[in-house]
Amino acid sequence: MQRALLDDDVNAAVRVYAIWFNAYPGDARDRWRPDLLPDSRVVHFWDEKRSVGRLYFKTLPQMAARRARRSQDPEGGVLWDAYLLYRSDARWDDQPPDVVSWGSTILLTRDTLSRDLFGLLARPH
Repeated sequence: MQRALLDDDVNAAVRVYAIWFNAYPGDARDRWRPDLLPDSRVVHFWDEKRSVGRLYFKTLPQMAARRARRSQDPEGGVLWDAYLLYRSDARWDDQPPDVVSWGSTILLTRDTLSRDLFGLLARPH
């Protein structure tokens, strides 16, 4: 995804929040590879308790209409291996902001992510 989305326009005004946690046996913070998304616009977080994934799982019903076509249903009460795309002015106050689109897995839904991201970048702000 680094090459497909971020390398195309190194000056694009985007911010990526990558949230990592144990998903498979053998996953661990000390085994995490920061070179997976080395772009300076990416901010990395480690979420040992999967708190963010659980929170986003709870917001899925309100985001249903924005789901990428090929998305898989998340299981286990945690949203992971997913993207959530927001407009640059999105703010999470009392309620989560509206997503432009979201999808899971990232690889299965990368076409929607790419289309929607580049659509946002093409619009004047």
